[in-house]
Amino acid sequence: MEKVTVHVNRPYDVVIGEEILNTCGAYLRDYSVSGKVAVITDENVAPLYLEKVKKGLQDAGYGVESMAIPAGEQSKTMSTLQEILSFLADKQFGREDTVVALGGGVVGDISGFAAGIYMRGIAYVQIPTTLLAAVDSSVGGKTAVDLPEGKNLAGLFVHPKLVITDICCFRTLPKEVLRQGMAEVIKTAVLSGEELFSTLETEDFQKESIREKVVKECVTYKAKVVEADFTEKGERKLLNLGHTPAHAIEKASGYEIPHGDAVALGLRLITAGACGTGLLEEETGRRIIGLINEENFPEESGYTIEELARAAAYDKKRQGDAVTMILPHGIGDCRLQKMSFVEVFELYKNAKRWLNES
Repeated sequence: MEKVTVHVNRPYDVVIGEEILNTCGAYLRDYSVSGKVAVITDENVAPLYLEKVKKGLQDAGYGVESMAIPAGEQSKTMSTLQEILSFLADKQFGREDTVVALGGGVVGDISGFAAGIYMRGIAYVQIPTTLLAAVDSSVGGKTAVDLPEGKNLAGLFVHPKLVITDICCFRTLPKEVLRQGMAEVIKTAVLSGEELFSTLETEDFQKESIREKVVKECVTYKAKVVEADFTEKGERKLLNLGHTPAHAIEKASGYEIPHGDAVALGLRLITAGACGTGLLEEETGRRIIGLINEENFPEESGYTIEELARAAAYDKKRQGDAVTMILPHGIGDCRLQKMSFVEVFELYKNAKRWLNES
């Protein structure tokens, strides 16, 4: 078992191991989680893990209520948030009680948001069941729902009390869902440096020992960034590498294109743009795109560069008539650059040119 501590104003641990769902209640007791527990999950995860988690909590003496929302990004709305809040109120949850988010990124985002605003804030615990949630959304304290105008436009920064990651959950993931998480893993490798990047190039991710190692390295890197910039005023924006075009692709598709595919498409576009403008050595760009290609991500979004550039106006990193882009200059060397929307369009145009010529 591995443990990573996120040192923010209310430090919390990320516990990573195998077959630890059965004893999740004991972990909550160890971390002084009190009161009764509301497990929020989705309709895909519930048949797989809900009863196991409920038993683990009940064995530790917790009273447990549960609610399953429809799976998918379409549930990440204000109306679903209202349903969760009403569920908590109907079950008479109080300030001493706790929300447990059991599922992927959507469940974690909306459950954490609900916990953050219910009675002005009650405790919550993350139990991610997807690779994407384990390496990204469960760590860092971001919670949100989508608005019709864009992704993650309403939300809070709120710390979980604890994160419990059982990598055995990845065994039940369809190959397509596991691939979604690999997009965030590759993104983190580009940000963090050669050690993680080389691991992805040379090691077999199907081995659970390698999965545990990679998850720990991703969480450790993200924890370091979050500790330095919890509310995303500067360095934490680096974690959005590839996400400006990714969020545009997701929204344009009505969230039919999954987040991981969109991130991979966005990372491909930004990497190619950096190569096309001379910011990134072409061989390094080919290594990054090579990792993306190994996972069989789609190579085209179906949207024009004009459409993607216009969508930058709705990005949460927008400042006036400009948006902060994250551009790779090397493995482990990504930088923030404020760009006008015209410059974003030129970046994307250079990306397309470079991809066509490579």
